[in-house]
Amino acid sequence: MARKLLIVIFVFTIAALSLLVIRQEQINTVHTMMVLHLQISRQKTSLDALRFAIEEECSAESLGLFRTSRVNENE
Repeated sequence: MARKLLIVIFVFTIAALSLLVIRQEQINTVHTMMVLHLQISRQKTSLDALRFAIEEECSAESLGLFRTSRVNENE
């Protein structure tokens, strides 16, 4: 009887450890996903800032395309 009880306890211990390993893998996966999402968010923010800077530099006013029309309006 004691032998069967020890076997049952051993099996349940192995099962519990297996579940803990699976849970830890899930936690690690979610952490990795969170880190990747933060990196993506930072990259999007810096990309938006670059797009804004490019838009500013390439705008018609900064390129001087409307200078002739402004001179004509002032006269």
